[in-house]
Amino acid sequence: MIFLDVPFREKDQAKQLGARWDASSRKWYIPADLTDSVDEFKRWLPVSDTTMLTNQPQPLGQAHNAQPMLFTEPPVSETQEKGIELSSLLRNIQAALRQALPGAVWVRAEIANLNTRRGHVYLELTQSDAQGKTIASCRAMIWQSQATGLLKRFETETGSTLATGQKILLLAEVSFHEQYGFSIVVQDIDSNYTLGALEKNLSDIRKQLIREGVYQQNKQFILPSDFFRVAVIAPPDAAGLGDFRADADLLHAQNLCEFTYFYSAFQGDAVQKEMQIAFQAVHALHESSPFDALVVIRGGGAKLDLHTLNTYSLAKLLCDASLPVITGIGHERDSTILDEVANQKFDTPSKVIGYIRHQIFQKAQQAQANWRKIEHTSKLSVKQLEQTLNRLNQTISHGSQRVLFHWKQRVEPLDSEVRRLSEQQLQVKQHHLKDLMGSIKVQLKNRVVLKKMGLEQLQQTVQQNVDRVVVQKKQSIQQWIALILSSGPKTQLNRGFNIAQNPKTHKPITTAKEALNVATVDLEFVDGCVSAQIDTQKGILKRGGST
Repeated sequence: MIFLDVPFREKDQAKQLGARWDASSRKWYIPADLTDSVDEFKRWLPVSDTTMLTNQPQPLGQAHNAQPMLFTEPPVSETQEKGIELSSLLRNIQAALRQALPGAVWVRAEIANLNTRRGHVYLELTQSDAQGKTIASCRAMIWQSQATGLLKRFETETGSTLATGQKILLLAEVSFHEQYGFSIVVQDIDSNYTLGALEKNLSDIRKQLIREGVYQQNKQFILPSDFFRVAVIAPPDAAGLGDFRADADLLHAQNLCEFTYFYSAFQGDAVQKEMQIAFQAVHALHESSPFDALVVIRGGGAKLDLHTLNTYSLAKLLCDASLPVITGIGHERDSTILDEVANQKFDTPSKVIGYIRHQIFQKAQQAQANWRKIEHTSKLSVKQLEQTLNRLNQTISHGSQRVLFHWKQRVEPLDSEVRRLSEQQLQVKQHHLKDLMGSIKVQLKNRVVLKKMGLEQLQQTVQQNVDRVVVQKKQSIQQWIALILSSGPKTQLNRGFNIAQNPKTHKPITTAKEALNVATVDLEFVDGCVSAQIDTQKGILKRGGST
C-alpha cells in the first residue's frame, strides 16, 4: 500500500485518478490494482516514495534473498543534531517493506477479534503453537469497497458469516504507516481452507474417541419402544425448540409423556460450560427419577455455526451419558460429531418429536387393540360365568331349602329348651342382684357418715389455722410500718443528723464531690436551716480507698 500526501483541496483530483481513503491512517493511498500507474500520483508521493520510483521492485522470491537495506546516517555538521528523526526511520522501514513485499501474499491465520466500523471490517489475526500459546498477531482490515463482496461470497460458499475463532486463508497486502504502525490489507479470502480446517478438526475428534473406546458407547443403549419421561437440552427461545414443543406440549397435556427442559447455548464461547452444566443437571435428576432418553436439539443455522459443537469435550459428554441420546441439530446434509456418537440422529427437531410421537401412538394403538381383545374375551368369559352362576344358584337354592327344613325341625326343640333354661337362670340372677344391692347400700351409708364427720373436723382445723396466720401477718405489717415511719428524714433529724442541700436546686447533696462544686450549701436541722461556706482549698476527696 502506497500512501499519498494529498492536500484537502486536491482530494477530488486524487479520487478521480483512483486513489482511496484509509480511515485508520487518515490518508489517501494507491490501491494494489493501480500500482502500475504510480506516475499519475507522483506529485502527492512522499520524498522517500518518489526516490523509489527510480528503482524497479524485485519479485517476491528475490526480495527475500536480497541483502538487507542499511540505513546510514547523513554526515553530521557542527550545527546538526546527531541521528535521524523517528518519522524518517519509519518511512525508511515502510519503503523497505514495500520493496521486499511489493504484492499481496496468501496468509494462514485465526481470527481473534472482529468488528465493523463505517463499512470497514477490522480484524485481529493470531497464530498459536501446539500448546495454544500465541506466537504471532497483527491487525488486518478489509476496506468498505471490498468488504461487501468478500463477506457475501464467503457466506455463500461456507454457509456462515466471518466470525471469531475461524481459521482462514487470506490474500493480504502488507501496510506500514509511520504513525499507525504495521497492518495488512485483505484483498481475498479462500473459503475452502476454512471448511477444510473444520473437517480436519472433526476427523481428529473422531479418531481420539475411537482410541478411547467410547465412540460407539452411547449406541449400546436400546431405545425404549415407548416414552414416558424425556429430558431435552436446547438453546432458549430457539425456533427449533418451538417446533419441537408444538407437539411435545400436546403429548404432555394429555399425560402421555413428560418433557423436562434444560437450556444451553449452542453458539459462542459459553457452549462448553453451559452444555456441561445441562448434562450434569440431567444426570442428577436421572438418578432420582430416570428418563427414557435425552434429546439434544437446535434449530437450523449457518454451516460454520456447527464448529462450536465439534469439540472433543462435548462429544465426550455425550458418549459418557448414562441414558440414550437422540440428536436433532437441524441440518439435513451436514452432521456434527454429536450426531455421530448419539444413539439416534435426526435431521431436525421436528423429526425428533415426530419419532417420539410415532412411538407413543404406535404403542397406544397396540394397547388399544389389546384392550379390545381383552374386552371381547372378558365379555365371553362373563357370559359363560353368568350361565354357570345361574346353574349354581338354582342348585344352591334347592339344596338350601332342604337343609333349612331339616335343621329347622332339629333346632325348634333345642330353642324351647334354651328359652326355659334362660328364664330360670335369669330369675336366679335377679334375686342375687337384689341381695347385693341391699348390702352395698348399707355399707355406703356407714362410710358416708364417717367421711362427713372427718370433713367437719378438717374444716374446724383449717379455720383455726387461718385465723392464727391472719393475726401473725397483721402484727408483722404493723412492725414494718413502724420501721418505715422511723426511717424518714424527720426521724433522722431528731437523732442529730442534718441534710446538706444545694441552695439553688434545693436537692440533697450526697457526695463531697458535689459539695466542692458549689460555693455555699444549706444545712437543714430539726429546728431550722443554716447556710455554710465551702472551703474548696481544704476539701479532700476519697481516692483509692484513702482520705
